[in-house]
Amino acid sequence: MDVSSEEIGLLQETRLGAFGGTFNPIHIGHIHVARRIQRLFGLSQVHFVVAATPPHKPPERIVPLIHRYAMISLALSGTPAFVPSLLELEPPASPFSIHTLRKLSRKVAARASCVYFIGGGDSLRDVRTWHESEQLLAAFNFIFVMRPGAEVGDPSQFLPSGVMDRVIDLRHGASGSVRRSIRRSQADKRRHIYLLDVGAPDISASVVRLRLAARRNIDGLVPTPVQEYIKKLQLYGDR
Repeated sequence: MDVSSEEIGLLQETRLGAFGGTFNPIHIGHIHVARRIQRLFGLSQVHFVVAATPPHKPPERIVPLIHRYAMISLALSGTPAFVPSLLELEPPASPFSIHTLRKLSRKVAARASCVYFIGGGDSLRDVRTWHESEQLLAAFNFIFVMRPGAEVGDPSQFLPSGVMDRVIDLRHGASGSVRRSIRRSQADKRRHIYLLDVGAPDISASVVRLRLAARRNIDGLVPTPVQEYIKKLQLYGDR
């Protein structure tokens, strides 16, 4: 089978994903998104970068970082390509996404030629409030994954006008056309902003917390080891 020079370049390129989030707690939806994105973009690893002090969320509603990291580690233990990360805590301090991603890029520079930041589609609404947002969007690839019930509509409402020519909206494409569009965009070597719907289950961390607070069942919403950890330490029962 003949292989084009473009395809050879894609095969030689090493790509990593940085899945950022509060993970309060990590749930089945997060795992589904990571698996689908890994396959679609050909990522060798996905680093689950747990936010230490998320600037857009009330701190009193978030369990301590040590527990969120422990739950991520339990959830990912059977998947070698998924890596729990405390990158934000590694010196120097990185309270903002741009610092964290620069740190990850330096850390993996010897073995990765491309880093993709993965975030929830609803976080697209906050992009303009991010620290150095235009520099951030120019320096890295971004994948915004839509969540059921949280459609964001026209991305031009939320993104700086200067980046719109790099937006690739794949939310309504068929599986085959989505893959082809991703491959073409990877070949042109620019930084892109992808909007995707990967058929994630309708699960959110807030729903998991509400069910736990009401002492309701969360079977099928979080990985079993995570459910056992939450139950053992009664993490959300009084929230």
